[in-house]
Amino acid sequence: MTDTPKKKNAKLSHLVLISTFLILLTSSPVFASNFSITPTSLELSGSVKSGAFSVINSGTEKLNCQVDVKEWSQDADGKDIYTETKDVVYFPKIMTVEPSEQRAIRIGLKGPLSPKEKTYRLFVEEIPSQQKPTDEKKTGKISAGLTIAFRYATPVFVKPIKQQESAVIEDLLMSKGTVKASIRNTGNIHIKLLAVTFRGTAKDGKELFSKDVAGWYVLQAMARPYEVAVPKEMCKNLSVLEISAQSENFTINGKLNVQKNMCAQ
Repeated sequence: MTDTPKKKNAKLSHLVLISTFLILLTSSPVFASNFSITPTSLELSGSVKSGAFSVINSGTEKLNCQVDVKEWSQDADGKDIYTETKDVVYFPKIMTVEPSEQRAIRIGLKGPLSPKEKTYRLFVEEIPSQQKPTDEKKTGKISAGLTIAFRYATPVFVKPIKQQESAVIEDLLMSKGTVKASIRNTGNIHIKLLAVTFRGTAKDGKELFSKDVAGWYVLQAMARPYEVAVPKEMCKNLSVLEISAQSENFTINGKLNVQKNMCAQ
C-alpha cells in the first residue's frame, strides 16, 4: 500500500528527530575548567604601588594559563584599544593551578605617576589541554569534542596624585527618528556608566517613550556615543527628549526640544 502525503510527512519528522538525537549524543562539548579571578579590578597609586590577583581553579582538572598586561585606551567611537606596555611589571607570565587551589599574580608600577590616570588590562587566558581521543574499538562510538578556552580581562587603574571626576553630555540631537548623544569624560580618572536612559514626553508631560541602554567605562579625556531609535508613532507626539547618564558617583542630564522634522518621514 502506498503511503499518503500525511504519513510520509510523519515518517520524515520522525527520522529528523532521531537524527537530531544521535547528533546530540555523539557531539557533546567538552567544556574548559572553571576558574575565576579576584578582585575584579585593581587600583594602584603613589602610596599603593603593587597589588595581586588570585586565580581560583574551581574545576576538577589542572588549569594552565598565560598572563599578559596591556595598556588600555579607547578610540573616538568608544571602542577599547589594547597596546603593548612596559609601564608595569607582573609575575608569573605562565601559571598552573591545581584543582580546588588558587595562585597569585603580582603586579606593580614601574616609573613615576602621571597627572592623568593610566589604565591597563590584565589578561588571564586558559591554555586548552589536549583531549584524549575516544577509543572507538572499545566503545564503537565516535565522539566529537569542543574545547572552550576562557579569558578574563581585568582592569588595572593607576590613579594620579590629584583626582578629578566629571563628565558632560555632548552632541544631543535627533534626526530621522534616531536620538544620538555622547558622554564625555572631562575629568582625569575613568568613570563607569551604570546606565544611560532616554525618555520622551508629550506637551502635557506624559511619558511616551523610555529606553535604557547599558553603560560602560569611559576613560579619561574620552567620549562614548549612544543612540536610540524612537518609534515613528510615538515620535510625532513628542515634545521633549531627556537623557540621563548614571555613573557610580553622580548623574548628568540633558534635554532636547523635539521638532516634527526630527522624526522619521
